Amino acid sequence: MHKHSVEPFGKFEKHTIGNEQGDSFSVVPQFGANLLDLKFNHKSVLDGYQTPEELTEGKWSKNIVLFPYPNRLTDGKYTHLGKSYQFDINNAATKNAIHGFSKDVEMSILKVKTTASKGSLTCEYKHDGSHEAYPFKFTFQITFILRGSELTVEMEFRNDDSMPIPVGLGWHPYFKIAEKSDNVSLQMIDCQLIAIDDRMLPTGEKKDFTDFNTLKKIGSATLDNGFYITNQERQAEVILSSEQGTLTCWQETGAAKWNFVQVFTPPHRQSIAVEPMTCNIDAFNNKDGLILLTPKATLDGKFGVRFS
Repeated sequence: MHKHSVEPFGKFEKHTIGNEQGDSFSVVPQFGANLLDLKFNHKSVLDGYQTPEELTEGKWSKNIVLFPYPNRLTDGKYTHLGKSYQFDINNAATKNAIHGFSKDVEMSILKVKTTASKGSLTCEYKHDGSHEAYPFKFTFQITFILRGSELTVEMEFRNDDSMPIPVGLGWHPYFKIAEKSDNVSLQMIDCQLIAIDDRMLPTGEKKDFTDFNTLKKIGSATLDNGFYITNQERQAEVILSSEQGTLTCWQETGAAKWNFVQVFTPPHRQSIAVEPMTCNIDAFNNKDGLILLTPKATLDGKFGVRFS
């Protein structure tokens, strides 16, 4: 049987759903529905924030939800229906805006469900259009579903405004299945590498990428790259494997689904980020994969992680 428990996490609450086999996940709804931990068979596979102080500091943007756009936005600027908007420049190294504004928004718990076979938690955030850079009304929902040694994440973004609005979604999880990422083997899906300039913005070119088309140890390789998934007729997978086990990071593909992924090996080399995205880097400007959501319409999709 899956069980739901709640405990204090600084000024927040940590909600945990788990089963007797040692599979569990922990979330802080009041701070962006941040995933603090993910365990399979009592072993953590996530590089999450250990303390409330780490969570609010937000270093490396671990395990945050990304809306209304993922990744980077050139100079923080975009134009929509003839009007220009400006996000804060929060990535000093490239002088761009990054990750949208979702990492610390307060979400409410909409539903918790536990049965013998699964446990789930749904969080919701309603935006009243008061954000200067994104003055549009919307409702966002995220559901975490634990079934044995698999976590599925479902997202839904609904346009509550009276006009079409641009939308891109993403997630920013860091996985840790070895002491160093160098000792993890990686296998990519059928994909193209998104060429970027010195500000990590797309040049418009996509190149075939075969470096990890079979399972190969990462070693000293450094990755902070976006990829376009070329085979969208089936579920896309990125595989991470070590002596601890194998993580399969999967994502829905196809029309208006998760057709992009970013893979990042941070300088500390302690974990690996595998970030599903519905659109390209800087999609508010280059429109690559960007969804223009009409009033009352929704953008939804799912991705997840399997462990063996």
